[in-house]
Amino acid sequence: MEILGVGGAEFVAILIIMLVVAGPKRMIQWAYILGKYTAKVRAMWTESMAYLQKEFDAAGLDVELPKEPPTRRSLNRQFTQQINKALSPVTKPIKEVLDETTAEISQIKKQTTVADSNVAAPKPQASSNGTPDLGTWSGGKSGDS
Repeated sequence: MEILGVGGAEFVAILIIMLVVAGPKRMIQWAYILGKYTAKVRAMWTESMAYLQKEFDAAGLDVELPKEPPTRRSLNRQFTQQINKALSPVTKPIKEVLDETTAEISQIKKQTTVADSNVAAPKPQASSNGTPDLGTWSGGKSGDS
């Protein structure tokens, strides 16, 4: 988790340094002031978005503005939705072709297994003395004799 580019361990280190430098009484006061400013920023965001939404509605635009300030999670979700929406015309035909190809491959596999089961296994050829000739790798004689 990062807040303004500062990771968790860095954030804890900053808090400890602030506690040592400022002391616990000032830290509580700073947290109170930070909370007040955060509330003001949220109120300004809500007021601005309400005004802009009213203007968009009056202009006839079909746009829905967020009521809350954006977070990383909401931005990632919106970004992912927009990418999926943009890619769906491309991925849908590809997926259909892939499904058709998979169906054809499974049908061909079924046909070949049925054909293979109908064909008898070839018998090893017998040599001139009546024993089966298994080739030179198995210790049998080569075809020269």
